[in-house]
Amino acid sequence: MLLNFLSLLLMPALPVAAAETTEDFPAAEVHEDDVQAHLKAEEKHEDIRYPRLTLHGDYRFLYGKGRFNAETPDWRTGKSPRIDQSVFRAERRLRLFPFIETSKETSIRTMLEDKRDSKDETRNRHLTLSRLYLQHENPHTKLEAGRFNYYLMDGNIIDKRIDGLRFRTGGEDWPHGSLTVFAGRTTGTASSQKDGFSLLWKKRTGKLGFHTAYLDFHQREKLPKNYPQLRQLGLTAGRAGHGYDHQRIFSAAIRYHPREDWTLGLELLQAQSRHEADDYRENERGFVACLQYGQLNEKEAGSFSSWIRYYDQPSASVLWHTMDADVGFFRRQGFRGLGVRTDYVITPGLSCAIEGFRLENRKESTLLSHMHQYVLGTSITAYF
Repeated sequence: MLLNFLSLLLMPALPVAAAETTEDFPAAEVHEDDVQAHLKAEEKHEDIRYPRLTLHGDYRFLYGKGRFNAETPDWRTGKSPRIDQSVFRAERRLRLFPFIETSKETSIRTMLEDKRDSKDETRNRHLTLSRLYLQHENPHTKLEAGRFNYYLMDGNIIDKRIDGLRFRTGGEDWPHGSLTVFAGRTTGTASSQKDGFSLLWKKRTGKLGFHTAYLDFHQREKLPKNYPQLRQLGLTAGRAGHGYDHQRIFSAAIRYHPREDWTLGLELLQAQSRHEADDYRENERGFVACLQYGQLNEKEAGSFSSWIRYYDQPSASVLWHTMDADVGFFRRQGFRGLGVRTDYVITPGLSCAIEGFRLENRKESTLLSHMHQYVLGTSITAYF
């Protein structure tokens, strides 16, 4: 009876978390930094008249499949029956980037986005204004204000649209490096929004690059108890619960480029968090190691880039992870495992990607154990 109760209580929510915590699962994602590099490469000539309107975009089709399983211990028999569930995605996504450039240094930037999912129509989102922000950039500083995407430290901490202000001074090659300050709020429903700030320092010297970041975010609305029914059994949600009212994250990363096409990276993480309704606190360390080869250029046929990462992250170190697996599936247990990806340019303006993940829970709780996730995704993206 207890086993049936816990199975009904806990397990149906696990795949649901996959749908709620990732905007594109599983997806071969092109990040904002890559888009900006593509746009900057477009204009090299002089004699540009301002103001002017530029338009860029991309269209992507992806297909992904994921397999999830977890075990709920049965204290009567000493066994742990496993529950499995599969998740599919077949998505078409259109993005348009209309930019109004008022001068060489200042622009108003927008993004229109349309998503259609053949496997799950509830995920469909018709053409909407997804980003709108003012950007001013010169050799010394960069300012962004409005709604834009926040992508930090390979996306291991956050890759999310936010409303706020971001200011950078200096540069990675400067003697003192660059310092970026952000303050604002993540987008979404009121119950999922987080307010916070971050500091980011970057420095590059020779073949070495250094990044250090500190983030402090809290829920706009404090989260309720996880599984209040468990209280009747004398149990607390603990690591089987999900979400935090407050997260403080410190990250320090080093990158080494032994050759132009090779990159070795290591990111160290320290995360503190709390969820008041559950009386839950966490203070843990983790890391992400990366090996990358190649430099992708969507204008060059045959260009490719491949990476492999090993993740060992406490769940408190994640605000919104960029990986195309679902780290929310593991609740507060954290996760560890491998991710691999390859991007290849078929012809100028047309690229394909394939990636996969094998992840498991980093910690175990009395209610959940031996959680695994296997994800394979592929996509084709056209740039125009």
